[in-house]
Amino acid sequence: MTGSAHDDTAPLLSVVIPTHNVRPWLRQALDSVLRQQADLEAIVVDDRSDDGTLDLAREVAERDPRVRVVASTGAGGGSARNTGAELARGRYLIFADGDDLIPDGAYAALVSSLEESGSDMAVGDYIKFRAVDTWRPTAAMPAFAQPAQRITLADAPTLLFSRPCWNRAFRRDFWSSSGIRFPDVPRSNDIVPMVRALVGASSIDVVDDVVYVYRERPGSGSMTARAGAATSLDSYLTQETECAALVRATGDAGLAAVFADLIWDRDAFVAVNRYLLAWESPSEGDKVIASRLRALLDIVPAPDGADPLRRLALTLAADGAFAAGHAVSRVAGGHPEGADPAEERADLVATWRALVAELDRRGPGDAERALIVERLSRQLAQPHTGRPEAWHALVDEAERVLGARVRLFAADAWQDPATHADRVAARERTAARAHGLAGGDLLAIDGTVSPDAGAVEIALFDGEASLDSGTPRLIRPVSTTWRTARDGVRTWSAAFPAHELPLHRPLTPVATADGAMWNVDAAFELPAFSRRDAFLYDIVDRILIVRRRRSWVVRGAVSAARRAVTALRRGR
Repeated sequence: MTGSAHDDTAPLLSVVIPTHNVRPWLRQALDSVLRQQADLEAIVVDDRSDDGTLDLAREVAERDPRVRVVASTGAGGGSARNTGAELARGRYLIFADGDDLIPDGAYAALVSSLEESGSDMAVGDYIKFRAVDTWRPTAAMPAFAQPAQRITLADAPTLLFSRPCWNRAFRRDFWSSSGIRFPDVPRSNDIVPMVRALVGASSIDVVDDVVYVYRERPGSGSMTARAGAATSLDSYLTQETECAALVRATGDAGLAAVFADLIWDRDAFVAVNRYLLAWESPSEGDKVIASRLRALLDIVPAPDGADPLRRLALTLAADGAFAAGHAVSRVAGGHPEGADPAEERADLVATWRALVAELDRRGPGDAERALIVERLSRQLAQPHTGRPEAWHALVDEAERVLGARVRLFAADAWQDPATHADRVAARERTAARAHGLAGGDLLAIDGTVSPDAGAVEIALFDGEASLDSGTPRLIRPVSTTWRTARDGVRTWSAAFPAHELPLHRPLTPVATADGAMWNVDAAFELPAFSRRDAFLYDIVDRILIVRRRRSWVVRGAVSAARRAVTALRRGR
């Protein structure tokens, strides 16, 4: 039953706290709420906890009359929030989760803004944290750059980028009259009600105080950890499609453009990307996901500036081409939270062949082609196992569809397929790795080989020259220093004078023996950039690429000459 707004005993603020098995964090969460300098009631709505959460909440309620503990009338976080909202008596309504924290002064900042402005809702800043880091998601959202009062969503459309329910306060009569309710769904149960509130509010305040601290918990119980599951993604896409319909109904082109960015470059891409990266083989959930995603993308067309690879990844998934989508997702950015074990279990050759076949059918754009060719060449340079005929078929198919540059970094792709097994064995036996480098007038690359490596040499593979000549081109070092450790591991340092290396061409280290060559693995931290260094470096997919650039003295002279010419022209 909704409390009367004229009840003299009603608090100014009602805080609804749904709980489900959060006992380890609940006391701290409740303390942070009850410490707020505000006339409030805290309504704890328990959703079938079995870890002592309910007992702890009741213990706190016995000591503090502001706390009220009830059981949810349904199952799920959505029902728990709805139950609490219906019981709320305050003029203002706020939601908090039982495992998070409220900074001191947060509620006073939100409520005082609403008291002054008369707006329907106030949105505050927030941070997230986990064991290893803390970050501010709103840093990339212009709506949070400065405080504001009595604005509309059209005035600050990037408020759509932030859709949790817990960093904002609502005028309770606005909430009730709008009929806003949370759905009981496996994931993202707050994005539809929050979009409905943002669209329906006559005015909105933006408070620059940090009003919420979100604890990102690892493990199987965390929503983030389940984000790759079909049921979770299905839930998210269904909710997002409802959001898309709400935004489209406004008829506001600015809101539609911001929402398209949310789909193609932010939330939807991140959610689908996780699913694609974790994809190993076809499953029953794939058809559901493809259908849900297609429905969403039909409502929200890709904006002109959409990242070409992200656009391709989403389009492939919507078409049900999940193997190809897996390959392109690895290129489009990889896993945002580190490598997913499932990502490494997928058949790299099979998924890339599926992608190449899709590109052959669709015809990639120039931007897509350039990005995919660069990454495929690096991945072809990695160690590969499995059937050699499948790997060589990938090289042939990719070269036909994408061009010869797919062989730019991959030493194996330049050699006789008949010797494939011997090279794989040599690469495994040698275990050649680069672990450091130093540049300047002399490029020095350091690394190791195994005790069983035998007679092996280090060189730089010049892919551009190889493509020009049609045969592999190697650049030998002027010297290679070898040392042997007590455990038999041999370290090497190969030296290449800068003036003997070609300008602006990508070079990658390889090991050679008995007329064969294979790529050297690299996984180390690159030196800090120096404008005086004669080289630029990068490591992607464990492949080190070195590019010699013009001397800094020459670069400085050229820049000075250009400035002089510009000055003369202006003086005419």
